[in-house]
Amino acid sequence: MVILKTYDTGISSGSLFLRTDQLDGETDWKLRKSVPYIQNNFVLENLNDFNFYLVVDPPTKYIYEFKGILEIEKVNVPKAICEPLGLENTMWTNTILASKKVIGIVIYTGIETRSQMNTSSPRSKVGILDLEINFLSKILFAIMVLLSLGVLVLKGFASSFVTNLLQFFRFVVLLSSIIPISLKVNIDISKVVNSLFINNNELIPDTIVRNSTLPEELGRVEYIFSDKTGTLTKNEMVFKRLSTEIDKFTHENLDEIKLILKDECSKGNAPMLDLLKLQRKSTIGPIKDKEEIKKIIRRDRSKVIRDCVSAMALCNNVTPLTAEDGQITYQASSPDEVSLVELANSLDMRLIKRTDNEIILRNSSDEQETYEILANFPFSSETKRMGIILKNIENDHIIFFLKGAENVIEKFVKERYVGHIKENCEELASMGLRTLVLTQKLITDEFYKSWSIRYSEAKASLDNRNENILKVISELENNMEFLCITGVEDLLQDEVADTLESLKKAGIKIWMLTGDKVETATCIAISAGIIPANARNKSQKIFYIKETEDFEYIKSQLELLKTKSESILIIDGGCLEICLNQLEELFFEVSLKCPSVVCCRCSPTQKANIVRITKKYTGKRTLSIGDGGNDVAMIQEAHLGVGIVGKEGKQASLAADYSITKFMHLKLLILWFGRQSYKNTALIANFVIHRGLIISFIQVIY
Repeated sequence: MVILKTYDTGISSGSLFLRTDQLDGETDWKLRKSVPYIQNNFVLENLNDFNFYLVVDPPTKYIYEFKGILEIEKVNVPKAICEPLGLENTMWTNTILASKKVIGIVIYTGIETRSQMNTSSPRSKVGILDLEINFLSKILFAIMVLLSLGVLVLKGFASSFVTNLLQFFRFVVLLSSIIPISLKVNIDISKVVNSLFINNNELIPDTIVRNSTLPEELGRVEYIFSDKTGTLTKNEMVFKRLSTEIDKFTHENLDEIKLILKDECSKGNAPMLDLLKLQRKSTIGPIKDKEEIKKIIRRDRSKVIRDCVSAMALCNNVTPLTAEDGQITYQASSPDEVSLVELANSLDMRLIKRTDNEIILRNSSDEQETYEILANFPFSSETKRMGIILKNIENDHIIFFLKGAENVIEKFVKERYVGHIKENCEELASMGLRTLVLTQKLITDEFYKSWSIRYSEAKASLDNRNENILKVISELENNMEFLCITGVEDLLQDEVADTLESLKKAGIKIWMLTGDKVETATCIAISAGIIPANARNKSQKIFYIKETEDFEYIKSQLELLKTKSESILIIDGGCLEICLNQLEELFFEVSLKCPSVVCCRCSPTQKANIVRITKKYTGKRTLSIGDGGNDVAMIQEAHLGVGIVGKEGKQASLAADYSITKFMHLKLLILWFGRQSYKNTALIANFVIHRGLIISFIQVIY
């Protein structure tokens, strides 16, 4: 449905939070917004005073895309109002409203909903051992017929055809023990016993076998397709490193930052006050003092640290929610942002209130800092950065904060910072940490006034609106003051790296299929060991195909990857769609030779398609593992599906052949129980078949 108006949400007017874990597998809440005109002017009792005309995209399976237009006509008012609609104005099926009350228009129902279009009908799964035994049974039947004919020939034909036919069937009956009729029953009993062993083992507690016909398949898996969020990770962010130009801090020595912050907050109730003083002094007259000139070039470390913590608390889209007991919790669409705000909170720089127009902090000196939000540029996968322009009410100065990926931010900072940023970000990334670079800049009132006019014009333009907005924003993004680099660890599930290493040593290839961003997926792939930590060296490089829809470019990149042995492929959803639709054969010829593949921004349907086509091109046994409703399609498509019972509920667990509680249990499930089940079942099959052959050949000799 399209969100028209929100009520009593407890956060800023027109905003609400959704839980989307059953749709895209991400446990962090998403911020959504109502239609601005209706939010401000519409009252439910006056519904008859309006006429609504809604134009939306036709139904599609893509969960991250939506465009529409809402035309609003007020009775007796000649001019209609047009409101553009985007993904931020929608609530899809299977998402859960975390706020209290919303009014909207339903636009897709039934089979047209995103979740329904991403589902597939479950199929009956038959193990390869059953197919092999069926094939062997056919061969044994042929052997029986040939032996019966051979005995008949050696005995000598009778004159009557009927007599010969009766003799032939007599030998068929005598040799019928060649056909392993009892084998099916024996194997079914074996499978049930093996399944009971799995169910009742204390080393993998609470494991449930939902399909008892496939335990031996676990011992024949050659490809594992794994979800990321909630499967490999706990989706819990923990601060690990903070690196300024001078200092390096870890989570173990934060007390030093706290002391510096307390001292600085007692001297002033806003960031950048030293630069503000110099700026205002320079407008009065030239700065002659050499010491002051040095300060402009290299600021005092304590003031930089104060600004770093302020930037963490201010440069974000986090909303504080106050519970009935007065406890403040933070909610945002990105767990990274929440982790940095919580870090600032632990250092006594507390975000206590946020609306669409205002942010209020309580600093280390227990003083209130109030900021007016002049402009906000949210993070997107295209820009890879987030910016915000704030005006400090107490000191009346304007600050532009900018944070983002190092390869983007290094273009906007002063030249002397670039080398430091590259070196430190590489160091943190090699440790498997998610890095973020924070910068800031002081803006004069005169510049902001002229810039604001151009920004308003760009937002109101009909043609090339996004390009015009980015062009105006780029006027701000230069000569930025570097603050710090933060390193945040996305906590892995218990023993994930060890489990994946054991599976890789067993000759199993691991593919990670996630709905998350490329940068996030890369960090997790490194920390989990899917990508070796030294993958940046010459022998094993990471090969990216992302952020393009150019068919020829993607094809040339795949051809290039052919020549790079042992390279690990990382591809995003847009490029993957082109590969699956137009370059299927080339893509799988190349990717199946890679040690590992990471597919980012995958829809549930894309995940299932990758599994299906891998089965088609390899003929190998595949296993899919996930923990959310978005993983059900690939779990059902694979030869074996494993569901993890976790934060995202039991949809994956209920749809899978095996339900486990921790990813680490997969090692024992495959390498021990799978192997033992396969050996036991194969032994029974060999015994029954050979027993029948021996008895029958004794009959033939007799």
